[in-house]
Amino acid sequence: MTECPVHPGAAAIGTCARCGRFYCAPELILLDEKSYCGECGVRDDVDWLGKHYRNFEGRRSGLAWFLLLLGIPVAAISVAALPSTETGGERGLFVGLLVMSVGGMTVMSGQAWSRLVLLGTIPLAAASFVAGTGSPWAAFIAVPGLMLSISTWTDVRTKLFFRRPVERVELRKHFAREGSNPMAIRASRLALLSLFLPGLSVLSLSMGVMALARIDSKAVPPVGNLSVALGAIIFSLVSSLIWLGAFFGISV
Repeated sequence: MTECPVHPGAAAIGTCARCGRFYCAPELILLDEKSYCGECGVRDDVDWLGKHYRNFEGRRSGLAWFLLLLGIPVAAISVAALPSTETGGERGLFVGLLVMSVGGMTVMSGQAWSRLVLLGTIPLAAASFVAGTGSPWAAFIAVPGLMLSISTWTDVRTKLFFRRPVERVELRKHFAREGSNPMAIRASRLALLSLFLPGLSVLSLSMGVMALARIDSKAVPPVGNLSVALGAIIFSLVSSLIWLGAFFGISV
């Protein structure tokens, strides 16, 4: 019997795909159909999807910020308008909006109960809409709120914010969008801003070219976002032409 070098007396069941040493059953780490020992399986260059998870774990998502930034003005308007409402329909509308906006803002806390609060405020808001107008069809006003509530349970980025388990297939897709070749992502954002700020297109074009040169699908982790890098380059060129055209047009 071949023993595990880390756990004497335990039978080895295989060899690590990275370092080649024997490992026993308790320390086996299976990642993407490859088997690793306990030491290699937790390395960032092996479990790069795990590293990607940790990079975003607990970081507030765009959805959380959206619910906060939308909720503050909606809640303020509702509170200000309620004292002067003259009809039950208006009162029902503003009470419902206030309930939904407050529920949405709780998501920013990152606590598990906040998603339940948001989900629970939807029927309360719908009931307020119906009670105010007297029409059951008024409940459909709460549909956008319901969609946002569902997003807190299904959106991968928000799952990472709430530190919820994410399937590796989903995590891989999220990495391809948000973690692979960050230079390409930055270049695309700068290319968009270059429409409003002349001169940025030169920087975004340079970054887009560098991002394109970095692409390597065989690297670990893979460096992708080819379409994003190309889009940044094309958009930068278009932006430059627009600004040059505007400049010479004004000069003439």
